[in-house]
Parts: sequence; structure tokens; C-alpha cells
Amino acid sequence: MLYWLPRLCLFLFIGAVVGLGILPATSEDIANTLIVVSVGLGLFSLTLHVFPPERY
Repeated sequence: MLYWLPRLCLFLFIGAVVGLGILPATSEDIANTLIVVSVGLGLFSLTLHVFPPERY
């Protein structure tokens, strides 16, 4: 569960930002935000796969 906790918190944060209207909520802005979040999570997963915390 701890492995998914940062991702869950990040998705909740992005949902709150878009839901509360802090960012302009056009469909293009939401798509760009989701792309950036997905790429960031992918890089985070790749980093954990290449450098597992148990080994370093």
C-alpha cells in the first residue's frame, strides 16, 4: 500500500486543484495536466524499478 500512497495523494491533489478551479479548467489544460502527471508517475515508477529502495 505504501507504494501506491504517493500516487493516490497526487491524484487527489490534482483532482482538488481542478475541482476547486485553481487552474483554468479548459479541456486542453486538464489534458496537459494529466499528461504531465502521467509522465511524472511513469518516471517515478521507472526510477523505483531501476533503483529499488531495498538495494540502495
